Amino acid sequence: MKFKIYVMYLFLFLMFFNCAFASKLPDDVWNFIKEQIPNAKQRFDSVITISDDIMYIPLYPPSEKTVDKILVEYSYPEKSLNSLPEVVLLNNGYSLLKVFKDKDGNYTLTKKDDLPVKVRLGLMPQDMLTPVGLKIPESLKLTLGDLLIPSKGDHTLTLNDSDKEKIKSPYNPVVKRNEFVPTVEFKDKKTFINPKNSKFLEVYDSTSQNPLYELKLSSMPLKILTSEKTKVALVLYWSGKNLEIIDLKDERTIATIPIDANASDVAYNKKENLAYVTSQNANSIYVISLDSMALVKVIRVDQKPSLITYCEIDDTIAFYDEFMQKVFNVTRNGDEYAVQPMGSVNNVSKVLADVANIYAISRTQDQLLVFDKVHGKLINTVELDKKPTDAIMFGTKLFILCSKEGYMDIFDTVEGKVISKEQLSKDGFYSKMTLIPNENNILITGINAKNYLLYSLDKMQIVKKQESYIDVANIIIIDKAQRL
Repeated sequence: MKFKIYVMYLFLFLMFFNCAFASKLPDDVWNFIKEQIPNAKQRFDSVITISDDIMYIPLYPPSEKTVDKILVEYSYPEKSLNSLPEVVLLNNGYSLLKVFKDKDGNYTLTKKDDLPVKVRLGLMPQDMLTPVGLKIPESLKLTLGDLLIPSKGDHTLTLNDSDKEKIKSPYNPVVKRNEFVPTVEFKDKKTFINPKNSKFLEVYDSTSQNPLYELKLSSMPLKILTSEKTKVALVLYWSGKNLEIIDLKDERTIATIPIDANASDVAYNKKENLAYVTSQNANSIYVISLDSMALVKVIRVDQKPSLITYCEIDDTIAFYDEFMQKVFNVTRNGDEYAVQPMGSVNNVSKVLADVANIYAISRTQDQLLVFDKVHGKLINTVELDKKPTDAIMFGTKLFILCSKEGYMDIFDTVEGKVISKEQLSKDGFYSKMTLIPNENNILITGINAKNYLLYSLDKMQIVKKQESYIDVANIIIIDKAQRL
């Protein structure tokens, strides 16, 4: 008898279940969840993330029930939704299953086996990106539908044994396993290094100077932007019209976003977890959500934007058009964007902005040019050391890396002048600065340097020089995620 009932439920389940293929929860369900858990985020596949440690998989009902007001019909343990129970059943048929790790470190769901039938008949989103190695209790196996769960090592970027053998082949380029020696500042960090002229990411932690393993990207990356919030990386490639989003926790590609032409540069809106990607040939700025892992808007402009920066204080974008050799400011009014010319600069290597000004660094003129946003004109020109290649804004100061002779020039935006010049090192062409998460330290790397430098933004000086044999093209540093 029980078997017949089960078959009947399965038949109904397959007959009426179409909504589980949707990528977003219904508005009323999502609004209820947001009311109860204000910091909840809905991923592109409708999975709900609360933090690095907490996420919920939604279960879609065979047939949705219309209700005047959404309420929690059942929970286990018996708690309100904002107390984050293991299982939640809403009165319109939708359910939420909390994902957690068991004692062996595997992702799993509740082991309670006498859940309501409404929960057991729910279906996971069929386009869902499931956690690698997710263990499904027998009582919830039906909720999978046709969804496949990748095993550890499946569908990831990690090289398998056959890939490694191909790399060693005399007919394929050899990937050098260079040494990167982590210091105490890298404790509880995970570091991904893309060596010069390579399409691989070498993965390090604080325990070894050799890479633990390598990840193979689709092609040679132009730039990589990281979201510490969602532990993903947005990869821009030299060739090809696709952007890729990589999950840095499970180390696999989770989204491919086609754009109209090759990407040029990227800037980050940390507050909204958005990336602004420029494309010169498409005359466009693409707005990518690193929460939903999707393209949310295309800003069409008359210019050819290359370098780009974002100012969080006034929600403005600034970009450089290398064909016109001009800097522009972009302001937003709702969904409308207005582009205002600032002025001309030759061969810009970096653009930065604050609420009042835009700062453009000329690599060949060895100058910092300051433009007033309101009046759209040049207000200051400052001489720098030779070949400024990178810069970081910290508080009211610009830290400008001048690569030819290894100087750090510090420009005070309030005083309007360079207040300090320090020679860092002459043993290589240092050209890239990377902020270490949750610290006021930056990592300075370069080509043929055979060292990396740790620089304190607070002390305004080098605090460590570490031998390290690797030519860095791109580097990612993240805090280790405790889970997902």
